[in-house]
Amino acid sequence: MSNLPTSKLGGIQQIIEAAERELQQIDHTPFSSNAFTRLKEKVSEYAIQLITESIKTAKRHQADNVSTANVEQASHYLVSTTSRKFYRHLGTIGGILLGTAVSNVVSMVTTNQYNLNGVIITVVFTLVGAAMVAAHIVKD
Repeated sequence: MSNLPTSKLGGIQQIIEAAERELQQIDHTPFSSNAFTRLKEKVSEYAIQLITESIKTAKRHQADNVSTANVEQASHYLVSTTSRKFYRHLGTIGGILLGTAVSNVVSMVTTNQYNLNGVIITVVFTLVGAAMVAAHIVKD
């Protein structure tokens, strides 16, 4: 948030303080005192992340103001990023395996040298890589 103008930082601070005031008024019965304190900290962290990501989203769309759609997109991004990281990495590794398979095929064709091990490795890389990329696409 350090790259934001001071006037915007003041507005963000007011939003965070208002959220903290609201949390102070809530009965924390199901939570222990320590757990409720930690909950308030996490809510503040999320609020800061949501505000920052909403502003970034608006800037990416070259908007003058942050819209409801920007806040929704930012919230979706923040919530989904952690759960989708695994699949994103899976897709990346799958793409590398597919690239390796294509490289093997091109190499075998251009040198006109085919051996059983090379063909098996290429087929395995192709199948595994394609499955990994497909898993990433399905989860995205």
